[in-house]
Amino acid sequence: MKINLSSFLQWRFNIYIFEKLGWRITFFYISILGKLYFFFNRKENWQIKKAVNTVFEDRKSRFEISSITSNVFKGILSHYYEKLFNAYCNSETLRNFVETHMESEGMEAIKQGLSRGKGVLLVTGHYGGVELIPAFLGANNYQVTIVAKFKTEDLRNKSIRQAKKFSTKIIDADNTPNIMKAVCKHLKENRIVITQCDEIEEWKPGRKDCISFLGKPVLLDRTIDILAKRCCAAVVFGVMHREYNHRYKFIATSLEEMAKQSQRSQDISIGALVLQFMEHYIYKYPEGWYQWKKYPVLDIFEPAGMRLEAPLALPLPEPSFGRVY
Repeated sequence: MKINLSSFLQWRFNIYIFEKLGWRITFFYISILGKLYFFFNRKENWQIKKAVNTVFEDRKSRFEISSITSNVFKGILSHYYEKLFNAYCNSETLRNFVETHMESEGMEAIKQGLSRGKGVLLVTGHYGGVELIPAFLGANNYQVTIVAKFKTEDLRNKSIRQAKKFSTKIIDADNTPNIMKAVCKHLKENRIVITQCDEIEEWKPGRKDCISFLGKPVLLDRTIDILAKRCCAAVVFGVMHREYNHRYKFIATSLEEMAKQSQRSQDISIGALVLQFMEHYIYKYPEGWYQWKKYPVLDIFEPAGMRLEAPLALPLPEPSFGRVY
C-alpha cells in the first residue's frame, strides 16, 4: 500500500525523533522529511505543481507561479507540523503558544451567534493553521466540537486527550454512524461546531445548483445548507491565517457580513457563499491551502454545459503583520 505524507510523518520512529528534538528543531526536521517525500513521490509532486499552474496561469506570471508553488509546498509541511504539534505537545506548551502567538479579528460574530442559544456552525477549510482553531477557541473559554479523521490510532488517542484539556469534543468521522445527527446534537448544546466546506471527496452535491470554484464549474455540495437548515444554528466563516515567525490570526466573519459583501446575496445559498469566501482566501493566499493535490477531484462534480461565472470581488480582511514574538 502506498504511504502518504501524513502517514509517513506519523511513523513511530519519526514521532520518537520529534519528541527528542523538541518542537523548534522538529519544524526543520519535518521540512527535510517533506522534501525527501516529494522527491521520491514524483506523481504527487507533479499533481500539486500542475494544480497551482492551472489555477494561476491566466492570473500570474511564470516567475510568480514558481514562487507560489514553492510557498505552497512550505505551507503543506507547515500544516503537518501544526497537526503534530497540536496533538503531541503538552497542554501547557500549547496553551502558552496560543496566548503568545495568536490574535483574532471578528470574534463578535461568534459571540452573537452563541447568544442565540442554538450553537455556531463554524465553517472553515483546509487552510492555514486550521488544526489550531480548537485550541485557540478552547483557551478562550469557548465550548468547541470538531469533526475529524485520523491516520493513526496513536494520533486519535493523543488528539482526544489533548482536546479534553481545551473544552473540545471530537466527532470521529470514521466511527460515527450519523455525523449530521451528531453535529446537530452538539449544536443544540450551544457549542461551536467546526466543519470544513472544502472536504472535496466528501461532497454531496445536488443536481441543479452550480458554482465556479477555482476556475472549475462544480455542482454545489449541499451539506452546509442542510446542516444550517436542520439545526437552525448561526453560521460563521472562520480561518486561522498563518502569518510569519509562527504567528497566526483567527479571522471570523458572520453570515450576515458575508451576505453584505456578496454581490449576489439575494440568490446565493449558504454553501455557495462560504465556498466563495474559501476560494478568495485561496486566490489571495494560495500557500495557505494544503488541498492542492485534490484539485483534480473537482472534475467529478463538473456538470455538462455550465457557463463559468467570474469570482465575486469580496473585500477580505487584511491580516495584520504588526507584532512579532
